[in-house]
Amino acid sequence: MEVMCIDIGKGTQDIIYLDIERDNIENAIKMILPSPTRIVAEKIMKMERDIEIDGKVMGGGPVSRAIFQHIERGYRVVMTRRCARTVRDDLEEVARRGIILKDRVDNPDVILGDLDFEMFRSIFREVGVEFKPDVVAVACQDHGFVKGQSDRITRFNYFREQLRRTSNPLEYIVVEEGGIFSRFRSILETLRENNYRGFVMDSKIASICGILDYAMEEGVEEFIGLDIGNGHTLGVSIKEGRIKGIFEHHTSLLNPEKLKDIVDRLAAGTLKNEDIYGDGGHGALVLEGIEPQEIFITGPNRRMFKRYGRYAYPGGDVMITGCVGLLRAFMYNRGKLGF
Repeated sequence: MEVMCIDIGKGTQDIIYLDIERDNIENAIKMILPSPTRIVAEKIMKMERDIEIDGKVMGGGPVSRAIFQHIERGYRVVMTRRCARTVRDDLEEVARRGIILKDRVDNPDVILGDLDFEMFRSIFREVGVEFKPDVVAVACQDHGFVKGQSDRITRFNYFREQLRRTSNPLEYIVVEEGGIFSRFRSILETLRENNYRGFVMDSKIASICGILDYAMEEGVEEFIGLDIGNGHTLGVSIKEGRIKGIFEHHTSLLNPEKLKDIVDRLAAGTLKNEDIYGDGGHGALVLEGIEPQEIFITGPNRRMFKRYGRYAYPGGDVMITGCVGLLRAFMYNRGKLGF
């Protein structure tokens, strides 16, 4: 059975592809490629004319900035309503920012999407490998959208609801196309349209599942896991594979000492939601304190906490932390997914 795991970030898309019956993680095909949003943004920035855009919701960031810069340069930008939520979930705000919205465009100059399977097939052909995954697992970040509600609240409410449903992070997979998460929905639609079975998972949770895999390999049952990303920092306290507390903050608002104080309160069980939300972060929920044996850290800004924690290398490579988490989640949920 061939499994493809794709962790889509703002800077890179990290990929592992392996036959789980035959290969170990060291023999998997691994790729670190520019993120889809960077690839599309570069294409837009090279254009010197009016453009029309179609496709699906994808990661914003660089794409959104490229679109607004294109408008500032005096060009007309038309987007279909189905893909315009890439820029903002509130389409009224998108229109106010100067983007022309239409129900359809016939010959788009740019097509948005987080998954480019034709690109993957082309890469695999070049190295003589047949691209035929039985399952595709994807990690990305989606704030969700509830009109009139802060996206900080919307996003952390998702974590809160998941934790109240189950404390096992391996169960935090999404397989249904409905709900408030337009990016998750678009990825699942793309999988279905390409006849691939699979699921999507929040990228921070996938990273935590990767750290959990590493901790289990190291024989550590009680620990703090931190993913210190470019935009967000997610922290969890875990005991015997179960989340006992979780918080998410904005990395730009943190420094080593401040983060250490948050981590100490997470471990002690005294961290409150208002401590994080009131400081400009997303929130916190702590069920009980733990006595961590280790503090495992990953993410592109992991060096911030280097003096206080220990780098985690799931699968021997920090860049595939989310992919290892996706793989672990697939193996855990394999029966439920019909495999």
